[in-house]
Amino acid sequence: MAKVEAHGIRGNYFRWTQNWLTGRTQRVMIHDQASDSTLVTSGVPQESVLGPLLFIIYINDLDVGIISKINKFANDTKLSQSIHRKGTSNYPIRPQPSSTMD
Repeated sequence: MAKVEAHGIRGNYFRWTQNWLTGRTQRVMIHDQASDSTLVTSGVPQESVLGPLLFIIYINDLDVGIISKINKFANDTKLSQSIHRKGTSNYPIRPQPSSTMD
C-alpha cells in the first residue's frame, strides 16, 4: 500500500482500496468438495477493474537499477541488449553494488 500512497492515492480512495484488499479469503472447489478458507495476503481479486491499475503501480519501479533496455506492457516485461560484436553492447552489463542486510 506504500506504493499506492506514493502515487498520490490518499484519503477515502486509499482507505477504500486498502479495505478492499484486506481480509480476503479464498478456497478451492473440486466438484462438490471445498477446502477450508484461507487468508489471502497478496495479489488483487481476479476480473477486477482496479487490478490492472494496481499491477502497474506495483511494477512501475521495476526498471530501477537496470542498465539494459526494458519494455513493460500490461503484464509482460522484456529485457534486451544489442550486441554488435563479441564483448560489446549498447548497455554494458555492470555488476550492481551489493547491499548488506542489517
